[in-house]
Amino acid sequence: MMRLKLDKLLFERRISANQLSKMTGIRYPTVLDMEANKSKAWSPENLNKIMVALDLQDVTELIEYVADKNLGE
Repeated sequence: MMRLKLDKLLFERRISANQLSKMTGIRYPTVLDMEANKSKAWSPENLNKIMVALDLQDVTELIEYVADKNLGE
């Protein structure tokens, strides 16, 4: 499954979800859901805003693939 590395990025950069919300214009509850990987879908627009705000050069800095252990059963 795909997951965001937003929690790690915010921790490393010492940025709170509230600060990221203000930097991007994304609603605070949406940022919290994205940080906790509770979002079912991510809009390309929001991902782009986060990439710009955090000065990320590659989408792999924000998104990673994690194998779903239950998928093969």
